[in-house]
Amino acid sequence: MTLLNKLKIFVFLLTCFVGIGQNTKPKSYIISKTDNYIVDLKSEKLVITLFSEERKWVGDKDNIFIKQNRIDYTSSFEEISDIEAYSISPENKKEKVKYIGTEDRQIDEIFYHDMKFKYYSFPNLKEGSQTYSSYRKTFKVPQLLDTYYFKDNLDCKDSKVTLKVSNKVEIGYILQGDDTDFIQFSSIKEGDYTIYTWQLLNSTKVDYFEDAPNPSYFLPHLIFYIKNYTTSLGKEEVLGSIDNLYKYYYQTVKDINKTDQTALKKETESLIKGLTSSSEKVKAIFDFVQTKIHYVAFEDGMGGFVPREAADVFQKKYGDCKDMANLLNEMLHYANIESYIAWIGTRHNNYTYEAVPTPIVDNHMIAVAKVDEKYIFLDATGQFTTFPSFTPFIQGKQALLKIDANNYKIISVPITLPEDNQHSGLIQYRIENNKLIGEAEFKLKGYNKTHFLSTYKSALHKDEVLKEYLSRFIENLTTSNIKIKNDDLSQNPLEIKHNFELEKWTKQIDNQIIFKPILFFPFSNERIDEEKRKVPLEFDFKKSYNFEYEITLPNDYKTEFLPENYVFSNELLDVNVNYTLKNNKIIVSQKLMLNKLLLEKNNFANWNAAIKSMTKQYNQNIILTKI
Repeated sequence: MTLLNKLKIFVFLLTCFVGIGQNTKPKSYIISKTDNYIVDLKSEKLVITLFSEERKWVGDKDNIFIKQNRIDYTSSFEEISDIEAYSISPENKKEKVKYIGTEDRQIDEIFYHDMKFKYYSFPNLKEGSQTYSSYRKTFKVPQLLDTYYFKDNLDCKDSKVTLKVSNKVEIGYILQGDDTDFIQFSSIKEGDYTIYTWQLLNSTKVDYFEDAPNPSYFLPHLIFYIKNYTTSLGKEEVLGSIDNLYKYYYQTVKDINKTDQTALKKETESLIKGLTSSSEKVKAIFDFVQTKIHYVAFEDGMGGFVPREAADVFQKKYGDCKDMANLLNEMLHYANIESYIAWIGTRHNNYTYEAVPTPIVDNHMIAVAKVDEKYIFLDATGQFTTFPSFTPFIQGKQALLKIDANNYKIISVPITLPEDNQHSGLIQYRIENNKLIGEAEFKLKGYNKTHFLSTYKSALHKDEVLKEYLSRFIENLTTSNIKIKNDDLSQNPLEIKHNFELEKWTKQIDNQIIFKPILFFPFSNERIDEEKRKVPLEFDFKKSYNFEYEITLPNDYKTEFLPENYVFSNELLDVNVNYTLKNNKIIVSQKLMLNKLLLEKNNFANWNAAIKSMTKQYNQNIILTKI
């Protein structure tokens, strides 16, 4: 699925986010980087080539972005040639790179692929040296072209992309990301060609920030695509519309599922035997594929686009997202359930079909069932996704449903509500000898449960994971007698019960005891540095917290001071804390709701205001006085 673009983004992230040692001044920078495309017709066939070149000035010779270069490509769809690389010393001595290697890329989540890279290092660099590198790339599939990012991992004086396009070819292009207003654009006619140029001058380097979304959300970049070209036989459509994109996709799936599926049909009939509702049947089939078919990613040539035979996947018991979606779809058909395979882009990509009708919009495939006029999104790659939930990384994204050769449907996956992903808890404790002693019971729903299980189930030392999870807000919290329930794929909330002790949480001053009643502080350490952070902040899912503390007063003590009830609400967070005195107990209710998946830069001030106000409330004290 959209292998080429997925890899470009992956490599961009890899190069931009590698840790860099402390730089010495003056800083290294890019003098110029230019991608020159030629889109032409030769012998009435579309030919697309790229000549890329880059010049750098060396300040810090040990900077990895200066010393080492790599050219990533997919051998099935691209060919790299004419690599040239050399350095020029401050004394104007030119030294060519002596060795250029080729290796397969190592990507953990992909079992087999055709992703490679050329690599080389510049020797004998010193401050004041310059480097030059260039290469040529030939694209074998006109639907799978590069995306050009204007900013890089170093400051750049001149970043430019040009397209020299035959007048027999019609292209489309999209500029997306921040600061696109600073990109200069021009187009001129030169004989049988039109030359398009985009240029950004004096751009600053890309800094890494935790929890940042994919660069497609914020970095300025150019996407261009071939709409059509004209030969002596007439106009040949390529992309440029959702219809054309669907025609291209349909060619990859129209000839699948031709092998015998007798065993698959029998398995399906066995799974749904005795089940009466369509929803129960969908769940039984989904549970089978999720638990019995092992997810193994294949990204080798068209194997990254074409699902394998459902009968083969069923028999071998492994497959990638396309294979699992195809198997689900075939089994659902045998159960007489209306269903479809669907192309979809995860939240990794910030594109829609309407804005970017190219394969860059997609990087995933799921199955979609329709039951009682409602769509159920089925992504069996999520090992701990509980039916009828879907994986969190497709929330809010468009799905392109395959209906037949000429018809499709676009629908959107909903975004789960904060209350669907609730972390609730009842915490009961008393004060003895300057410490808290008590017990707690927590319940995790939705993606909170999924997220916990993905860590807990894969851990070798599960007890340590539990203890670390329960004490993550307070260092001195000691837990014991931990019991866990519903750590499965059911819709039931996961439950964790435990006893705890917390040393040195109270202060005894004369005849008074002072303590903070709240023990859990979601988001308290997540203030954003508005001056430094220039990119959005992304959350995996919306979530809510609902904690109730039941505090038993010590004998011979009364409540001297309770904080006022607290309410804070803006578009990002809702927070409520209520204090109640009931007989010899204090009841504190703490509720918090995260309402956004993505915090844009214009949200940072409101976010920090919420965190500041909320943290102040977390630090409120209760005062008890001896009677």
